[in-house]
Amino acid sequence: MITIFIRAILLYIMMIFAIRLMGKKQLGQFEPYELAMALLIADILATPMSDVSTPLFHGVLPVMAMIGIHALVTILSLKSDKARALISGKPSLIISNGIIDFNELSRLSLSISDLLEGIREFGILNPWDVECAIMEANGTITAFEKSKKRAPTAEELEMYVENEVFPAALIMDGKIQKSSVILCALSEKRLTEALEEINLSAKEILLATIDRENRINLQTKSGLIRKIHLGKE
Repeated sequence: MITIFIRAILLYIMMIFAIRLMGKKQLGQFEPYELAMALLIADILATPMSDVSTPLFHGVLPVMAMIGIHALVTILSLKSDKARALISGKPSLIISNGIIDFNELSRLSLSISDLLEGIREFGILNPWDVECAIMEANGTITAFEKSKKRAPTAEELEMYVENEVFPAALIMDGKIQKSSVILCALSEKRLTEALEEINLSAKEILLATIDRENRINLQTKSGLIRKIHLGKE
């Protein structure tokens, strides 16, 4: 029983290691060859995980071989457009200037219902309002609304808008994020003192972020929302 437990843990770690080696893209939308690779790895590891008579090495070695094959296929896809089109497929235009390409939908085995669902994800309810919609190689639909239907941008209105800055997370789930504190040119002491001024400690905080103006927005684990302005050091 203990042997099965240990083997399961080791093979689980091996699975995570294999997926990490194949890149973070594996965690998002799968290309066809990536989906096949993930299914094969799961199937290969299933036998040695459940059958103690199968040597552990019989699961590890094929996985390493699959990782090698994946690396070769990835390099081939990057080096050759023809190879990439053959392995992963090509994007297909399915709506152009509000006109649905029925023949392309049929070729892709895509129903009107699937198409409408895909454009709704972009906030578009009417297919006639779509400038173009593309079925990507990974199976997702990308849609662009007609210019006259979308909201004007600040640039088009000739308005000055300050660039957005990603707010740094100083505290998450009660733990001070040291890398963020250093990046923001703060010190843990200063952060702790600022919290003490409003009778809070880091352990009580669910999330605390800081913006470019040194304003800290935080929420405690009890749901209390507070703001702190650190000012300039």
